[in-house]
Amino acid sequence: MMNEMELLQDVFGFDETPSAAARDRARTALLDRINGVESPAPRRPARWTLRAAAVVTAAAAVAVGVVVVTGGPAERTDRSGDPPAAVAAPPYAKPAGAAEFLENAAWTAARRAWVDPRPDQFMYVEFLTTENRMEVADANPNGALVPGQTVNKRRESWSRVDGHVIAGREDGGQLHSRERTEKQRWPTIPYDDLAGLTTPEKFDEWHHRVKPAGASPEALLTQFVLPPDVEAAIYRWLARQPGARVDPDAVNFDGRPAIALTYVVEDYLRTELLFDPETYALIGDRLVAIRDHVAESLDATRYIKAGDVFRLVIRNRFGIVDRAGDTP
Repeated sequence: MMNEMELLQDVFGFDETPSAAARDRARTALLDRINGVESPAPRRPARWTLRAAAVVTAAAAVAVGVVVVTGGPAERTDRSGDPPAAVAAPPYAKPAGAAEFLENAAWTAARRAWVDPRPDQFMYVEFLTTENRMEVADANPNGALVPGQTVNKRRESWSRVDGHVIAGREDGGQLHSRERTEKQRWPTIPYDDLAGLTTPEKFDEWHHRVKPAGASPEALLTQFVLPPDVEAAIYRWLARQPGARVDPDAVNFDGRPAIALTYVVEDYLRTELLFDPETYALIGDRLVAIRDHVAESLDATRYIKAGDVFRLVIRNRFGIVDRAGDTP
């Protein structure tokens, strides 16, 4: 996992440091208000090897790589057709296990309003992150979060659908933007490729295909603005994977309750996708060590302890906007 601040500085340069009949009706109303890359050669960490579970849409996002999606034709219309018939609640009132839980998440995703974006529009994502203080991160660039030595930050990213512009800012500060040129490039995923992943089978084929650039499922779900049917398809694909578990007691960093879908991404690392317990909307992710591990490289040895948290990110807002700097 890369040091987020190092990547921001590398791409954008330095900036000043930023100083439940009623319950069903209520749930339906709440749901109706919901809005709406691992590259071919993953970038190595600065000093040691920890394979990141996700990559980002724009360099200013919470970053472990720089991969963006690129455009669909302007004449595209909403491929998802009429929205699903309105019902009072998700398919499973009390989901038993990960498969039923993820079907509820797919149901929620499919209800989100959507119009396919134009190539000149931007995917916008706002993250709330917990990360080590700068001096701790500088001394241990890829280390776990250190209790008592962390700060919470708000990061925003914009990635143009055609892949030609990325932008970001931290804690409402200065907006940094970069335009793709012959000399300044980054890996891209064509947006049409993602927009076609409307079934678990299609996603499985794409996920395992050799391609110039790709992204992990958790990266696509948290760091990209996907069409509703694509998001639902990825949840249904995850439901078919072995080892997925549901933890009903997860809590995110600002104290809001969350349910975690957990699965192992390395023999010593676990990804946790965090969901709202009422709406089943995805709200963030964590990366946690599940056993002690020694990570060795040519110039460093790192001792990882079970319980170490390497990533804690909440996706606060997302949507399609017209310009970098715009918000939904």
